[in-house]
Amino acid sequence: MNIEFILVAIILLTTPLVWNVSRFWQGKVMMICTLLVFAWLAPWSLLIMVLTACAQWLLWKYMPAGMKTTGILLTICLPMLLLLSYKIGHKTIHWIIPLGLSYYTFRQIHAAFEFYKGGLQLPTLDEYLQYLLFLPVILVGPIHRMPEFQRSLRRLKWQPAVFSDGMERILYGLIKISFLGNYLFSVKFAQLAEHTAPGFLKLYIQTIAFTCNAYVQFAGFSDLAIGMGLLWGIRVIENFNQPFLATNMQDFWTRWHISLSSWCRDYIFQPLIALSRNRWIALIISMLVLSLWHEISLRYIIWGMIQAVLVLLTVQSRKTFPNLSNFVNQHALGKWLGRIWVFHLFAFSCIFIGYENIHEAGTLLKQLLG
Repeated sequence: MNIEFILVAIILLTTPLVWNVSRFWQGKVMMICTLLVFAWLAPWSLLIMVLTACAQWLLWKYMPAGMKTTGILLTICLPMLLLLSYKIGHKTIHWIIPLGLSYYTFRQIHAAFEFYKGGLQLPTLDEYLQYLLFLPVILVGPIHRMPEFQRSLRRLKWQPAVFSDGMERILYGLIKISFLGNYLFSVKFAQLAEHTAPGFLKLYIQTIAFTCNAYVQFAGFSDLAIGMGLLWGIRVIENFNQPFLATNMQDFWTRWHISLSSWCRDYIFQPLIALSRNRWIALIISMLVLSLWHEISLRYIIWGMIQAVLVLLTVQSRKTFPNLSNFVNQHALGKWLGRIWVFHLFAFSCIFIGYENIHEAGTLLKQLLG
């Protein structure tokens, strides 16, 4: 059975329990549910994730006041080293299944940054683990923030309308994943490409199918997470806001994978601007982090650099060609032309991550553009 159906089934089975215990126990029941699921699916992964969280919390609580900065840096580096060790050497540690590690790590780093900046008071260990071990988002995101999670938990109240919204989002997510992704774009488009003569049209169909499948899979799992969170009464950040309706690449990256792009903005881009006073360097490094979060490889480095260049060109063109920019962003016809342009820019850039071999991806891109 697919993981999405397992998650939905577990959430549905445990929802009555969550709503029939006292407020004191509701967050704990959610956490215990996650612990049991991970103990079943990946016990070693669970052990490592809980130990790193406990180590973080102990450093926050007991680090001497004069060494606060050092302690915060350690609590940022600790989960990051764990993530890097997996990303670089995952083929050699196959006995550990790092379920949701990328999302989990960025939530840990978010909490460390906010604690350092004073935007987050020191939580109890129980509160911190409840936040990190929130089942709806732990496997497939989004990267929700701790203050919002705590606020939702404090205001937890049974509302039939919220439960109904959650079921609706789960349905939308399953349709996107199973029908649009696994069937339409993966099977039917593949059959269409197979029966198309070799050449531009065949390559174009394959490129569009890959991009659309990536979107509906990502957006579908985000819908599932949001829907499952609503069944438990917790609102999770929206992760996609109709990205292919963006009229330029800067707008696109405020709509695509919002929780990740906003994380990079808050914890990479803004600190780098404060240090370097150079927004272009900050943007390039932010896009590099965003791309390497997916996978540490040359193809993702190239893809991330392409995104950075496209955003830089968008900003520069707004200054160099203001009339064209106004037409694309304000005129009805210009908006649709901009949307077509943005979709194809992103789709063609995804060629580099759609193929393991960089040379093969480059050859395909030349064929499409030549």
